[in-house]
Amino acid sequence: MLARFGNLASEEASIVPQMSIFKQLILGLLLPAIAGGGILILAKSIALKKESEYKNGLASRWLIAVALSAGYIVGYIGLEGLPPFPPREGVHWLCYLAIIGLISGAFWHSSRSGRLIVQVGLSIVIPRLLLNSAFKYTWGQFEGVIWWMGIAVAIFIFWHIVQQSFTLLPSGGSSPFVYFGISGGTALILSVSGSLRLAQHAGILVAVFAASWILTLVGQRSENKWQVFPISASPVVALLLSGIWMNGYFYEEVPAMSAILLAIALFLAPVGRIEKVQQLGARRSTFIQIAIIALPVVIAIGIAVARSGLFGESSDY
Repeated sequence: MLARFGNLASEEASIVPQMSIFKQLILGLLLPAIAGGGILILAKSIALKKESEYKNGLASRWLIAVALSAGYIVGYIGLEGLPPFPPREGVHWLCYLAIIGLISGAFWHSSRSGRLIVQVGLSIVIPRLLLNSAFKYTWGQFEGVIWWMGIAVAIFIFWHIVQQSFTLLPSGGSSPFVYFGISGGTALILSVSGSLRLAQHAGILVAVFAASWILTLVGQRSENKWQVFPISASPVVALLLSGIWMNGYFYEEVPAMSAILLAIALFLAPVGRIEKVQQLGARRSTFIQIAIIALPVVIAIGIAVARSGLFGESSDY
């Protein structure tokens, strides 16, 4: 009798982690993809309407930013629940970064000077908020100022590169595929670095960008091609990736070189504009451009795997 109860208890214990994994797959991957994909389809349907072309164009472009932001927020709530306010941990800020990016994207087509002011302001404020515990307990006053200035400049430059990449990458599925790869590399690096919780948040972005990529490929088969990400989506993409990378490096065990390589991958996007590369033809030049962008991501993954000691003794980077 006791053995029977023991077997039942062990079976129940094995079911619990299976249910937890199933819940994470549904809430962290499937629902974000459905939410983001549904809004992307709505954005495309609005863009195809003929009346009030200018206003509909603005609405559809902002809805793409809404799709990316809403997809992440749905996944965040599925994994973490509603975020506390004020946030107590760096990861809690990620949901608010998605909301800030969404609000910023609504006004991103207003004026260039306005965009610049918002970029500078958020680049300065966000490191201080997200890394508050490091400023309080880890860094001295002078060291904190140096870190603050360096991170603010890095976020501003990365944000600008993200915005540029939407026009530098070929039209069609290239943009969502590139960001799908960068998010996937981020999730893998975080997981081998021991931060499964943060890897799940990067996985939300993987699901959202995967849905964007698939829908873009399907849209290309129709008479009207799906548009690439508009500049109004850059606040959501730049802030979420920056937030995940800062959490991974400062609060987890992500190697410094891996974080740097992930951040600089998009700096290689202009290679597609080189004349000799363009002369190879559209398909080959696109392949070369994406492959060169992927190279630092692959190296970053290799460094994280070597550091983790997964296949032997760990190395320091």
